[in-house]
Formats: sequence, C-alpha cells, structure tokens
Amino acid sequence: MKDLVKLYASPKLNSPVMLAAWPGVGNVSIIVATYLRRKLDFTELGEIEAFHFFNPIGVVVKDNVVEAPQFPLSRFYYWKNEGEGSDIILFIGEDQPAAKSYELANCVLDVGERFQVKRVYTCAAALTRIHHTEQPRVWGVATSQHLTGDLARYDLVQRGNLRISGLN
Repeated sequence: MKDLVKLYASPKLNSPVMLAAWPGVGNVSIIVATYLRRKLDFTELGEIEAFHFFNPIGVVVKDNVVEAPQFPLSRFYYWKNEGEGSDIILFIGEDQPAAKSYELANCVLDVGERFQVKRVYTCAAALTRIHHTEQPRVWGVATSQHLTGDLARYDLVQRGNLRISGLN
C-alpha cells in the first residue's frame, strides 16, 4: 500500500494526532475537517492515489470531447502547534470507495505510523431521534475498553451498543 501514498513533505512533528474525514451523513466530517484546515492554515503533506480505489462510472463530455475521468481526492495535511501541544495530521477524502475501504483505511494508517501519531480520530454525523428543543450532544466510541475513560473526560455520550457504517 505504501506505493499508493505520495508524500510531498517530511516534517518533524511533535507527538502528532490524526483526524481522518470522509463524506457521510450531512457531510459533517468534511465540514469539520475543511473548517479546521482553513482555520489553522494546514500545509499539504501528500495524497493517496485514488485510481486504485475508485472505478470511473462515466465520463464528462465537454464541447463534444470526452474528458479524462476525475477521481476523488484523498489528501493529507499537517499543522505544527506553536505551543507545547500535539501537532496534527489531517486526512480528507472526497469520497468513500464502494470496495477496498479497508485498503484505503490502511493507507491512511500507514501515514499515521510513519509519523508516529499517538491517536487517530474520525468524526461523522448520526441520524437520531431528537426533539428540536433538546441540546445536541456529541457521541464517542473507542477502539479498546481502556480508551473509553478518555471519552468521559470530554463529556461525550457513550451509548454502549450501536453500528457505524463507512470509514468514519
């Protein structure tokens, strides 16, 4: 998978964490990641070659000429914290592949390993029944039981049992 990732920079990062984002319900993840990228002025780090993960489903014809297929972008960015906190690697994928999702996720994790990220975060939206007068809450899940304690520190809702689909 490493040959599918092209890095344009090799920054020395301080205890980096990673946020990975793909489109989903309401594009919440992409909105969050794009806002963060613009607000903190992230620097481009690299990209994943999308042709391996996506199949063209059609072509665009402009002035009677077929244009080359355009694949969704899958890009990495980084931000160096000027203080003592962690630096951030940000991954933004314009689409989730119908197949080969795990392979794409492994490419993202390979970059995380290369830069020795301490944590990988994703974000997304969930459809729930909530009355418009209720205060919205943020849910959190972890990949291991010992990490669930960290969620409690941030007042994240822990529902116990649920299903997450897609890469977020």
